Amino acid sequence: MGSKIGMWLLYRAGDGGLAFSVLVLPSGVQTPVHDHLAWGLVGLYKGEQAEEVFSRHDHGEEEGHAELQITERNLLKPGDFYELLPENDIHRVRTTSDITSVSLHLLGNDNGCIWRHRFEPEAQQVAPFKSGWLNVECREY
Repeated sequence: MGSKIGMWLLYRAGDGGLAFSVLVLPSGVQTPVHDHLAWGLVGLYKGEQAEEVFSRHDHGEEEGHAELQITERNLLKPGDFYELLPENDIHRVRTTSDITSVSLHLLGNDNGCIWRHRFEPEAQQVAPFKSGWLNVECREY
């Protein structure tokens, strides 16, 4: 994901239908706005984060174009968790604590190895991206 963001795979189902991972985000760093294309459960283990959830208001018919609006802002502390569902699948998180934040992610796909979307809300742009894992290679399914 860039900007010293670390994503490590802890477990992956043989068919790629489940992944358990850890996201490490240094203080003051934020992820790009992105989607997951799967259900998920995310829990904050260490540090504090601010999450912005977006909804898409175009129909995805124009390649490279996306109209997003912020629908939710959440402040997360260790022990907090949230669900990823189709209605809140697009978001970004930023570490707001002085220490690096660490979150655990359980998703219904191999999210580090699938093509998903990176959004630039201000420019109304979207592009495909694959985040990858720092500790393992992607598989072909």
